[in-house]
Amino acid sequence: MSKSNKKKGKILAGVVIVIGVMYFGVSWYFSSVLVDFEPRPLEEDRTNLKIESPAQFGLEGAQDFELESQGILLKGWFYPSESAGKCAIVYHHGFTGTRYGGMKYAPIFARYGCDQLFFDARRHGESGGDFGTFGFHEKQDLLNVIDWLKKERGLKDLNIGIMGESFGAATSLMAAGFSGREFAFIVAESPYRDLPGIVVQRGEADYGPIIHLFIPMAFFFAEWRADFDADLTSVIAKADQIKTPVFLIHSRQDTYTAPENSEAVYKSLSGLSDAEKGIYFTDWNAKHARSIDTNREVFTNQVETFLDKIDAGRRLTGTDTTP
Repeated sequence: MSKSNKKKGKILAGVVIVIGVMYFGVSWYFSSVLVDFEPRPLEEDRTNLKIESPAQFGLEGAQDFELESQGILLKGWFYPSESAGKCAIVYHHGFTGTRYGGMKYAPIFARYGCDQLFFDARRHGESGGDFGTFGFHEKQDLLNVIDWLKKERGLKDLNIGIMGESFGAATSLMAAGFSGREFAFIVAESPYRDLPGIVVQRGEADYGPIIHLFIPMAFFFAEWRADFDADLTSVIAKADQIKTPVFLIHSRQDTYTAPENSEAVYKSLSGLSDAEKGIYFTDWNAKHARSIDTNREVFTNQVETFLDKIDAGRRLTGTDTTP
Protein backbone atom coordinates (compact mmCIF):
# COMPACT_ATOMS: atom_id res chain seq x y z
CA MET A 1 0.00 0.00 0.00
CA SER A 2 1.37 3.39 -0.98
CA LYS A 3 2.10 6.11 1.58
CA SER A 4 -0.75 8.14 0.05
CA ASN A 5 -3.26 5.34 0.54
CA LYS A 6 -2.02 4.69 4.10
CA LYS A 7 -2.53 8.36 4.90
CA LYS A 8 -6.03 8.30 3.43
CA GLY A 9 -6.80 5.16 5.42
CA LYS A 10 -5.69 6.79 8.66
CA ILE A 11 -7.77 9.88 7.91
CA LEU A 12 -10.82 7.72 7.14
CA ALA A 13 -10.33 5.70 10.34
CA GLY A 14 -10.00 8.93 12.30
CA VAL A 15 -13.21 10.30 10.80
CA VAL A 16 -15.05 7.06 11.60
CA ILE A 17 -13.80 7.16 15.20
CA VAL A 18 -14.82 10.81 15.62
CA ILE A 19 -18.28 10.15 14.15
CA GLY A 20 -18.66 7.09 16.40
CA VAL A 21 -17.66 9.02 19.51
CA MET A 22 -20.06 11.81 18.60
CA TYR A 23 -22.89 9.35 17.95
CA PHE A 24 -22.42 7.55 21.25
CA GLY A 25 -21.95 10.85 23.08
CA VAL A 26 -25.17 12.32 21.72
CA SER A 27 -27.03 9.07 22.41
CA TRP A 28 -25.72 9.08 25.99
CA TYR A 29 -26.93 12.67 26.37
CA PHE A 30 -30.43 11.73 25.19
CA SER A 31 -30.45 8.76 27.57
CA SER A 32 -29.75 11.24 30.37
CA VAL A 33 -32.68 13.37 29.24
CA LEU A 34 -34.84 10.28 29.66
CA VAL A 35 -33.68 8.83 32.98
CA ASP A 36 -31.11 11.15 34.57
CA PHE A 37 -33.03 14.42 34.41
CA GLU A 38 -32.62 17.17 36.99
CA PRO A 39 -35.18 16.82 39.79
CA ARG A 40 -37.22 19.93 40.57
CA PRO A 41 -36.92 21.06 44.20
CA LEU A 42 -40.15 21.02 46.19
CA GLU A 43 -40.20 24.74 46.86
CA GLU A 44 -39.41 25.59 43.25
CA ASP A 45 -42.39 23.52 42.12
CA ARG A 46 -44.66 25.22 44.67
CA THR A 47 -43.54 28.63 43.40
CA ASN A 48 -43.95 27.67 39.74
CA LEU A 49 -47.47 26.41 40.41
CA LYS A 50 -48.31 29.58 42.34
CA ILE A 51 -49.37 27.63 45.41
CA GLU A 52 -49.46 29.71 48.56
CA SER A 53 -50.27 26.76 50.76
CA PRO A 54 -52.01 23.36 50.51
CA ALA A 55 -54.76 24.96 52.60
CA GLN A 56 -56.01 26.79 49.50
CA PHE A 57 -57.14 23.38 48.23
CA GLY A 58 -58.76 22.47 51.55
CA LEU A 59 -55.75 20.42 52.68
CA GLU A 60 -54.87 20.75 56.35
CA GLY A 61 -53.27 18.59 59.01
CA ALA A 62 -50.51 17.08 56.87
CA GLN A 63 -48.45 14.23 58.23
CA ASP A 64 -45.06 13.41 56.78
CA PHE A 65 -45.18 10.26 54.67
CA GLU A 66 -42.16 8.03 54.12
CA LEU A 67 -42.07 4.58 52.59
CA GLU A 68 -39.21 2.35 51.51
CA SER A 69 -40.06 1.00 48.08
CA GLN A 70 -37.81 -1.20 45.95
CA GLY A 71 -34.68 0.07 47.68
CA ILE A 72 -35.48 3.79 47.60
CA LEU A 73 -37.30 6.13 49.98
CA LEU A 74 -40.52 7.76 48.82
CA LYS A 75 -41.59 10.96 50.58
CA GLY A 76 -44.82 12.90 50.62
CA TRP A 77 -47.69 14.21 52.74
CA PHE A 78 -50.59 12.25 54.13
CA TYR A 79 -53.84 14.01 55.01
CA PRO A 80 -55.96 11.68 57.15
CA SER A 81 -59.72 12.11 57.17
CA GLU A 82 -61.72 12.27 60.35
CA SER A 83 -63.24 8.85 59.64
CA ALA A 84 -60.35 6.37 59.61
CA GLY A 85 -60.65 3.32 57.41
CA LYS A 86 -63.25 4.76 55.05
CA CYS A 87 -61.47 5.54 51.77
CA ALA A 88 -58.44 7.25 50.25
CA ILE A 89 -57.38 9.19 47.16
CA VAL A 90 -53.79 8.88 45.91
CA TYR A 91 -52.38 11.58 43.64
CA HIS A 92 -49.53 11.02 41.18
CA HIS A 93 -47.86 14.10 39.66
CA GLY A 94 -46.32 14.56 36.21
CA PHE A 95 -42.77 14.36 34.83
CA THR A 96 -40.24 16.51 36.75
CA GLY A 97 -43.06 17.67 39.08
CA THR A 98 -43.60 17.03 42.77
CA ARG A 99 -46.42 16.21 45.18
CA TYR A 100 -47.65 19.79 44.75
CA GLY A 101 -48.77 18.96 41.21
CA GLY A 102 -51.72 16.88 42.37
CA MET A 103 -53.14 19.35 44.84
CA LYS A 104 -55.20 21.34 42.37
CA TYR A 105 -57.39 18.27 41.88
CA ALA A 106 -58.09 17.72 45.58
CA PRO A 107 -61.30 19.82 45.77
CA ILE A 108 -62.96 17.51 43.22
CA PHE A 109 -62.75 14.58 45.64
CA ALA A 110 -63.36 16.46 48.91
CA ARG A 111 -67.04 15.45 48.99
CA TYR A 112 -66.09 11.83 49.67
CA GLY A 113 -64.30 12.62 52.93
CA CYS A 114 -61.37 10.33 52.12
CA ASP A 115 -57.77 10.28 53.29
CA GLN A 116 -55.56 12.03 50.73
CA LEU A 117 -51.98 11.12 49.93
CA PHE A 118 -49.54 13.11 47.81
CA PHE A 119 -46.05 11.73 47.21
CA ASP A 120 -43.00 12.48 45.09
CA ALA A 121 -42.23 9.78 42.53
CA ARG A 122 -38.74 8.30 42.49
CA ARG A 123 -36.10 10.83 41.39
CA HIS A 124 -38.66 13.59 41.89
CA GLY A 125 -39.01 16.13 44.68
CA GLU A 126 -37.63 14.78 47.93
CA SER A 127 -37.90 11.08 47.08
CA GLY A 128 -34.84 8.96 46.39
CA GLY A 129 -33.77 7.15 43.26
CA ASP A 130 -30.88 7.67 40.87
CA PHE A 131 -33.07 7.36 37.78
CA GLY A 132 -36.63 7.77 36.57
CA THR A 133 -38.13 5.01 34.42
CA PHE A 134 -41.43 6.44 33.12
CA GLY A 135 -43.60 3.94 34.91
CA PHE A 136 -41.51 0.76 34.81
CA HIS A 137 -40.47 0.90 38.48
CA GLU A 138 -42.89 3.69 39.39
CA LYS A 139 -45.98 1.55 38.87
CA GLN A 140 -44.78 -0.79 41.62
CA ASP A 141 -43.94 2.20 43.82
CA LEU A 142 -47.55 3.34 43.43
CA LEU A 143 -48.85 -0.11 44.32
CA ASN A 144 -46.60 -0.11 47.38
CA VAL A 145 -48.05 3.25 48.45
CA ILE A 146 -51.55 1.79 48.06
CA ASP A 147 -50.54 -1.25 50.09
CA TRP A 148 -49.32 1.09 52.85
CA LEU A 149 -52.77 2.71 52.92
CA LYS A 150 -54.46 -0.67 53.07
CA LYS A 151 -52.34 -1.73 56.02
CA GLU A 152 -52.29 1.54 57.96
CA ARG A 153 -55.90 2.54 57.36
CA GLY A 154 -57.63 -0.80 57.05
CA LEU A 155 -58.66 -0.26 53.43
CA LYS A 156 -59.22 -2.48 50.42
CA ASP A 157 -58.24 -1.76 46.81
CA LEU A 158 -61.84 -0.78 46.04
CA ASN A 159 -61.71 1.90 48.75
CA ILE A 160 -58.90 3.73 46.94
CA GLY A 161 -59.21 6.13 44.01
CA ILE A 162 -56.27 7.39 41.93
CA MET A 163 -55.78 10.78 40.28
CA GLY A 164 -52.84 10.94 37.87
CA GLU A 165 -51.46 13.66 35.64
CA SER A 166 -49.34 13.10 32.50
CA PHE A 167 -46.53 10.70 33.49
CA GLY A 168 -48.50 10.10 36.69
CA ALA A 169 -51.63 9.28 34.69
CA ALA A 170 -49.75 6.76 32.54
CA THR A 171 -48.11 5.25 35.61
CA SER A 172 -51.48 4.89 37.36
CA LEU A 173 -52.96 3.10 34.36
CA MET A 174 -49.92 0.83 34.08
CA ALA A 175 -50.20 -0.04 37.78
CA ALA A 176 -53.80 -1.14 37.28
CA GLY A 177 -53.14 -3.01 34.04
CA PHE A 178 -49.95 -4.86 34.96
CA SER A 179 -51.21 -5.80 38.44
CA GLY A 180 -54.77 -6.71 37.45
CA ARG A 181 -55.98 -5.12 40.70
CA GLU A 182 -59.27 -3.24 40.84
CA PHE A 183 -59.43 0.16 42.50
CA ALA A 184 -62.35 2.53 42.98
CA PHE A 185 -61.44 4.59 39.90
CA ILE A 186 -58.62 6.21 37.96
CA VAL A 187 -58.91 9.75 36.65
CA ALA A 188 -56.12 10.17 34.09
CA GLU A 189 -55.28 13.65 32.81
CA SER A 190 -53.16 13.70 29.62
CA PRO A 191 -51.48 10.25 29.73
CA TYR A 192 -49.11 8.92 27.07
CA ARG A 193 -49.81 5.55 25.50
CA ASP A 194 -46.22 4.25 25.80
CA LEU A 195 -42.72 5.58 26.32
CA PRO A 196 -41.26 4.87 22.85
CA GLY A 197 -44.18 6.67 21.22
CA ILE A 198 -43.97 9.81 23.35
CA VAL A 199 -40.17 9.95 22.97
CA VAL A 200 -40.50 9.91 19.18
CA GLN A 201 -43.21 12.58 19.33
CA ARG A 202 -41.29 14.87 21.67
CA GLY A 203 -37.96 14.17 19.97
CA GLU A 204 -39.25 15.16 16.54
CA ALA A 205 -40.85 18.30 17.97
CA ASP A 206 -37.72 19.37 19.85
CA TYR A 207 -34.89 18.21 17.55
CA GLY A 208 -36.40 17.32 14.19
CA PRO A 209 -36.24 14.06 12.17
CA ILE A 210 -32.53 13.57 12.96
CA ILE A 211 -33.56 12.31 16.40
CA HIS A 212 -34.46 8.96 14.83
CA LEU A 213 -30.74 8.26 14.36
CA PHE A 214 -30.11 8.44 18.09
CA ILE A 215 -33.27 6.99 19.65
CA PRO A 216 -32.28 3.27 19.43
CA MET A 217 -28.92 3.78 21.13
CA ALA A 218 -30.38 6.29 23.60
CA PHE A 219 -32.89 3.67 24.70
CA PHE A 220 -30.13 1.06 24.94
CA PHE A 221 -28.12 3.30 27.26
CA ALA A 222 -31.19 4.38 29.26
CA GLU A 223 -32.36 0.80 29.84
CA TRP A 224 -28.87 -0.30 30.86
CA ARG A 225 -28.29 2.63 33.21
CA ALA A 226 -31.71 2.56 34.90
CA ASP A 227 -32.33 -1.20 34.77
CA PHE A 228 -35.68 -1.18 32.97
CA ASP A 229 -37.37 -2.36 29.80
CA ALA A 230 -38.81 0.47 27.70
CA ASP A 231 -41.26 -1.93 26.03
CA LEU A 232 -42.91 -2.43 29.43
CA THR A 233 -43.47 1.29 29.97
CA SER A 234 -46.70 1.04 28.05
CA VAL A 235 -50.29 1.69 29.06
CA ILE A 236 -51.82 -0.05 26.06
CA ALA A 237 -49.73 -3.20 26.55
CA LYS A 238 -51.93 -4.20 29.49
CA ALA A 239 -54.89 -1.87 29.04
CA ASP A 240 -57.18 -4.82 28.33
CA GLN A 241 -56.37 -6.10 31.84
CA ILE A 242 -57.58 -2.95 33.59
CA LYS A 243 -60.59 -3.70 35.78
CA THR A 244 -60.79 -0.25 37.36
CA PRO A 245 -63.21 2.36 35.96
CA VAL A 246 -61.19 4.91 33.99
CA PHE A 247 -61.92 8.49 33.03
CA LEU A 248 -59.52 10.09 30.54
CA ILE A 249 -59.35 13.83 30.03
CA HIS A 250 -57.05 15.57 27.54
CA SER A 251 -56.73 18.97 25.91
CA ARG A 252 -57.26 19.02 22.13
CA GLN A 253 -54.59 21.73 21.98
CA ASP A 254 -51.98 19.69 23.86
CA THR A 255 -48.78 19.94 21.81
CA TYR A 256 -46.58 18.19 24.39
CA THR A 257 -48.47 14.89 24.55
CA ALA A 258 -50.89 14.66 21.63
CA PRO A 259 -54.54 13.91 22.52
CA GLU A 260 -54.34 10.86 20.26
CA ASN A 261 -52.53 9.19 23.17
CA SER A 262 -55.66 9.24 25.31
CA GLU A 263 -57.75 8.12 22.36
CA ALA A 264 -55.49 5.09 21.87
CA VAL A 265 -55.69 4.26 25.58
CA TYR A 266 -59.48 4.54 25.56
CA LYS A 267 -59.80 2.17 22.59
CA SER A 268 -57.54 -0.33 24.37
CA LEU A 269 -59.73 -0.54 27.49
CA SER A 270 -61.50 -3.61 26.15
CA GLY A 271 -62.02 -5.13 29.58
CA LEU A 272 -64.30 -2.29 30.64
CA SER A 273 -67.89 -1.65 29.61
CA ASP A 274 -68.97 1.70 28.20
CA ALA A 275 -70.41 2.48 31.63
CA GLU A 276 -67.02 1.92 33.26
CA LYS A 277 -64.92 4.15 31.04
CA GLY A 278 -65.11 7.68 29.74
CA ILE A 279 -63.11 10.21 27.76
CA TYR A 280 -63.41 13.97 27.37
CA PHE A 281 -61.34 16.29 25.21
CA THR A 282 -61.21 19.84 26.52
CA ASP A 283 -61.33 22.52 23.85
CA TRP A 284 -60.34 25.76 25.54
CA ASN A 285 -56.70 26.06 24.43
CA ALA A 286 -55.26 24.50 27.55
CA LYS A 287 -51.62 23.49 27.55
CA HIS A 288 -50.47 20.02 28.52
CA ALA A 289 -52.11 18.89 31.78
CA ARG A 290 -53.42 22.39 32.41
CA SER A 291 -57.09 21.98 31.52
CA ILE A 292 -58.22 22.44 35.11
CA ASP A 293 -56.15 25.62 35.39
CA THR A 294 -57.94 27.30 32.51
CA ASN A 295 -61.48 26.07 33.12
CA ARG A 296 -61.90 24.52 36.55
CA GLU A 297 -65.69 24.54 36.43
CA VAL A 298 -66.13 22.45 33.28
CA PHE A 299 -63.21 20.18 34.13
CA THR A 300 -64.70 19.49 37.56
CA ASN A 301 -68.19 18.93 36.13
CA GLN A 302 -66.88 16.38 33.63
CA VAL A 303 -64.98 14.42 36.26
CA GLU A 304 -67.86 14.55 38.74
CA THR A 305 -70.33 13.38 36.09
CA PHE A 306 -68.20 10.31 35.46
CA LEU A 307 -67.71 9.62 39.17
CA ASP A 308 -71.46 9.83 39.68
CA LYS A 309 -72.02 7.46 36.75
CA ILE A 310 -69.88 4.76 38.34
CA ASP A 311 -71.23 5.56 41.81
CA ALA A 312 -67.75 6.34 43.10
CA GLY A 313 -69.00 7.15 46.57
CA ARG A 314 -70.42 3.64 46.97
CA ARG A 315 -67.23 2.05 45.66
CA LEU A 316 -64.98 4.16 47.87
CA THR A 317 -66.89 3.54 51.08
CA GLY A 318 -66.66 -0.20 50.74
CA THR A 319 -70.15 -1.30 49.78
CA ASP A 320 -68.47 -3.61 47.29
CA THR A 321 -66.82 -6.61 48.91
CA THR A 322 -64.06 -7.47 46.44
CA PRO A 323 -60.72 -7.44 48.32
